[in-house]
Amino acid sequence: MHKLDVHTIEVIRKSSSSLVVKVGGMIIGFIVSIFLGRTIGAEGLGIINLANQVVSLLLVFAVLGFTKVIIKDVAIAYSKKDFQTVRDVIYTSYIINGLASLVITIVLVFISKNLAEDVFDIPSLKYPLIVFAIAFTPQIISRVISAALVGYKKIWQSNLVDQALSVVITGSILLILYLSHVQIDVENVAIAYGAGRVAVTLSMLVYWKYLNRNNQKHKPVFIGNTLFKKSIPLLIVSASFLISSNADTIMLGWLSSAREVGLYNIAAKLALLTSFLLQITVSTISPKIAVLHERGEKEELELLLRRITAGLTWIGLLSLIAFVLLGKFILGIWGNEFTSAYMILVILSIGQFFNIASGPIGNILIMTGYEKIIRNITIFTVVLNLVMNYFLIIEFQREGAAIATSFTTILNMVICYYYVRKKVGLKIIKYL
Repeated sequence: MHKLDVHTIEVIRKSSSSLVVKVGGMIIGFIVSIFLGRTIGAEGLGIINLANQVVSLLLVFAVLGFTKVIIKDVAIAYSKKDFQTVRDVIYTSYIINGLASLVITIVLVFISKNLAEDVFDIPSLKYPLIVFAIAFTPQIISRVISAALVGYKKIWQSNLVDQALSVVITGSILLILYLSHVQIDVENVAIAYGAGRVAVTLSMLVYWKYLNRNNQKHKPVFIGNTLFKKSIPLLIVSASFLISSNADTIMLGWLSSAREVGLYNIAAKLALLTSFLLQITVSTISPKIAVLHERGEKEELELLLRRITAGLTWIGLLSLIAFVLLGKFILGIWGNEFTSAYMILVILSIGQFFNIASGPIGNILIMTGYEKIIRNITIFTVVLNLVMNYFLIIEFQREGAAIATSFTTILNMVICYYYVRKKVGLKIIKYL
């Protein structure tokens, strides 16, 4: 029991540090979002968000499923003080992910006009797509370092890379532009976002080199075949997850308008507020799941997961109640036109409640060696999500996208929980 307390305290302690970083980044992110909502409006905000979603979708094909492999392999190697394996993993990831990102960057620059004008019928989308394409490779490098930091148990530092630092730099650039009386338009906003991403990568490269200043005795070895064998199932999972996460926004932009995307995105951003706690928990607990499972400490792992999930459930419930009661008032902070997104906020909040209440359920399957199961589950729910989004957006516009997203989110969690019980043998919710 004492050992369990050590595990739980470590997760809470590391989550607390990440929480401070995450909340800080989230607050600045919302300030930036409100500022943009009141300067470039729902349509301009929709264009920026649509470009971000397209790039986010492409990121997964450049990452190639490596992030989870990096976390798992680095965590195990770090626990054994095997820094040569750490170097091999990161070196290989730089080469493979870097080359993949360069190819995607070139393609995205060349097809940006066609995407903007022919697919989405939003000509002003072209410039943000090009700017974000230029910052694409730096983003990939940041993702690799971020995953490695999780393996090193540098959780808040990883969350700084993924969640906070970029938005802080972007917000600072926008503030300077505003104080300098430079016009805040879609093009300048895109430049601010791109510059923020490049700055994050440069700072993280310096930090990673500093962390490993005493662990560079041997030349790193390319282990592409080893990583690919582990990453391919996770590539399908990651691609499916990101398609599912971005399908609502991208298909709304395709089948509707930039304004609808802007309204929907603010509601989605609010509904996803509680998910940041889940993300912090997952990033904190992932290496511990891998290590405890490898040691065969099943009972301790189950009790740890049960405690974490119970806490997340209460937080999710309180958040859902708050959005139902105060949703219109909160949306009005962005401007009167955003209050029409209230129903979207409620629908998405219901889906997110089930998401956070299930805890790190999908990650348990990945960290315990059941990547193929999570792959199959995710493929099924993604296909269903795409079909539902298409028909429901045509029929109900933004509310249809919210219904499709929430339904498939809940379904994914239910199926994952069934397989965690059946295959891993863990019961993380006491009465289920």
